[in-house]
Amino acid sequence: MGMRWIFLLLWNFISIVIACAQDDANGDALHPCGTPPGVDPWLRRYLEGLIKVPDSDDTLWVGMQIHLLARNDGTGRFGPDRLLDAFYRLNEDFAQTGIRFYFKHAWNLLNNSAWFEHDSIVQGRAMMFANNVSDALNVYFVQRAAGNCGYNLPYAGIAMAHACSGPNGHTWAHEVGHALALPHPFLGWEGKVYNPDLPTPDTLLYDYTHFHAEPDTIVPAPLDTALVEYVDGSNCSIAADRICDTGPDYLSYRWSCNAQGLSNVQQRDPAGKPFFSDGTLFMSYAADNCQRRFTPQQIQIMRARLRTDRSRWVAPSMPVSGLVSEPALLVAPINSVPSPVNATILHWRSVPNATHYLVQVSKVGSFGVRDFEAIVSDTFVLVQNISPNWNYFWRVRAFNAASVGPYSASGRFLSTSASTVNAAHEGGWRIFPTFLPQGTPLAVEAPESWRQQPIVLSVFDTGGRLLFQQELTLLSSRDWLFLPTEKWPTGPYVLVCTSKLGVVRQSFWLVAP
Repeated sequence: MGMRWIFLLLWNFISIVIACAQDDANGDALHPCGTPPGVDPWLRRYLEGLIKVPDSDDTLWVGMQIHLLARNDGTGRFGPDRLLDAFYRLNEDFAQTGIRFYFKHAWNLLNNSAWFEHDSIVQGRAMMFANNVSDALNVYFVQRAAGNCGYNLPYAGIAMAHACSGPNGHTWAHEVGHALALPHPFLGWEGKVYNPDLPTPDTLLYDYTHFHAEPDTIVPAPLDTALVEYVDGSNCSIAADRICDTGPDYLSYRWSCNAQGLSNVQQRDPAGKPFFSDGTLFMSYAADNCQRRFTPQQIQIMRARLRTDRSRWVAPSMPVSGLVSEPALLVAPINSVPSPVNATILHWRSVPNATHYLVQVSKVGSFGVRDFEAIVSDTFVLVQNISPNWNYFWRVRAFNAASVGPYSASGRFLSTSASTVNAAHEGGWRIFPTFLPQGTPLAVEAPESWRQQPIVLSVFDTGGRLLFQQELTLLSSRDWLFLPTEKWPTGPYVLVCTSKLGVVRQSFWLVAP
């Protein structure tokens, strides 16, 4: 079945965003991962050779259902700009794997304070059971994820804390690794602190209370024993994560690395052989600036998982026409042209493969605080109720279900308090002929007060779709406006002229030549 992906026509994010400051906790204060330790039963069988999966080099398109939590009153939700940043980073982190993620359904907006800031995995599990969809990998963005940057429940989904979901963070990649059966390379050390002054044990006891293949699994004594991995690799297939190309790692806390990506803490295996942990691995607890890869065996495991009992997440074919890679080109307004506060029309050119655009308007060039933010599927948007007499910045980011392009360059416009919309004849204008043959220019005669200053001319069809927009300056008593009418069907249209003086509109009918 083809992928149908609709944003419910701007849904709640079309509303004006007055302030975008977040009250997220500092990610450094959170535990890196709350995924309970354990080896997935599927992984045990796979590593024992009981699951045979022929691999290939094709791209596996994995569908995700995104759930964006907020408080009961709708505040605090993870913003669309931050989600797109995090999604871009996730796909970049998985670029080497031949696995790519896409939004399978519209983002699900949930208002529930208890779930938005939950203190236990049990609460998070209830949230997932109540809202999961069955044909996608479910991911929940929350303010507080039981004190963790994130966690994955094998039978339910992923929870992500806002504070650890930044554009340079790898927590999402880490938790997806768990969802695809990868354990921590330091399995067994979770909740323990390695002490170099003590002999390293051969075995470790760990609690996997919440780590079951199915939610109704009955575990009388939810404890297991992990073998501690040796440096020489002699027990790598049965120790820790049981993956032989990850190497030993005993560090179960957030740690920094050196220039080579290795831990600054030296560890010794049970035989006394020294080593340093590999911080380049996404499944480690190294700092984000250290992490950059999955190992070949980890990649093989994740792809095999997707071809077997997680195949329902995988699209049968590429779910989009192509990837978005180019920035949008802004059309108008871009050069500080005056524009009325209640009728500013932002227009840009379409981007190849894009289905949606994130539009932001701000008083500051950094866009740290936005006065307007919307997601649209067209190449224009009407901005209203902004403050008068401000030089506003605006920009656009194109995306589709599987990819996110770069932000456009910033445009600027000067908001003016003019609020009236006049018919052309009421404002002293003449725009003719009103029955316009295709291929014929419109004559525009503007009052002297409108000349020698920048204005924006826009043309809309009767459905409100923007067909043409241009910034120009009227210099004489009569100017000629050449419109690409050969490409338009015959019928009624509306020409709108905006400047600091106001808004003027003129209807005309396009006829065959």
